[in-house]
Amino acid sequence: MKTILCAAACGFALLATVSSAQVPDNIAQKVRAAGQVMDPTVSKLYAPMFPQEAWAGVSIQRDISYGSDPLQRLDVYTPDGAKGRQLPVLLFVHGGGFTRGDKHGAFYPDNITLWAARNGMVGVNIDYRLAPKNPWPAGVKDLASAIAWTNANIARYGGDPHRIVIFGHSAGANHVADYAAHPEVRGAEASSVKGVIMLSPAYSTTPGSRPNPYYGEDADLGSASGQITRLTASPYPLFYAYAQFDPPLMKATATALIEGICQTRSRCPKSVELKDSNHFSEGMAIGTPDQQLTGPLLQWIKALPRG
Repeated sequence: MKTILCAAACGFALLATVSSAQVPDNIAQKVRAAGQVMDPTVSKLYAPMFPQEAWAGVSIQRDISYGSDPLQRLDVYTPDGAKGRQLPVLLFVHGGGFTRGDKHGAFYPDNITLWAARNGMVGVNIDYRLAPKNPWPAGVKDLASAIAWTNANIARYGGDPHRIVIFGHSAGANHVADYAAHPEVRGAEASSVKGVIMLSPAYSTTPGSRPNPYYGEDADLGSASGQITRLTASPYPLFYAYAQFDPPLMKATATALIEGICQTRSRCPKSVELKDSNHFSEGMAIGTPDQQLTGPLLQWIKALPRG
């Protein structure tokens, strides 16, 4: 287990109070020009917007085991002064098409758990077993195990074990949605989850789609129609965000899931379309002055029921 202590305290700087809430014009123009291209080099545009001083006042413990597999590891981001408190917990699940990705990178996805710690939460960032070696339900089972670890241990870091919000991007959003949608994968840890955040998941909206490397031949598991039924019956409040320039599959998923779930008005998720954003920039913008997502997201988290 590695421990990183970030430099001097600057408290819980509420980045969501910054007045600028949109994508800066120079970046917006480049994202619009690229359109729906899946281009991770957008990080070169967003990384400079993420201030180095944002790491101040946050300690990080890396590669804590929550299971026996080498990929069952997590990092904890703790704001200074959290010890003895009961702060809400944001548990983040990275994307990568089910087959790749990592909880720790040069910028993303660390920016997301750091944003959580800078906004009065404890951040937890997880790795999980990957497909095709580990197909359904390995990823969502790992998420359940990570939630169970968090419930049992997060109080030592100043987190509230009974106020965990789970947040996933891309394939990570599928794992988060599947946890909310499939009661058979949940255990005693389920009552500690208070909300579910989905950022551009991908489910099939057309019959006869090719087998998914994670869901395999089971068409219902990876289908938007099946997920609408399951999420409508889920007990968790839902937040759904997607990018204006998401690839067609993610855009179709957003339309199908939001409209389908909202047929039951009481289950309608809070939803946000992120203008001048693409599938990579939507996550990389978290913690920068682009607060299209983090502004409403922070308000939603604060409003979640505590009981």
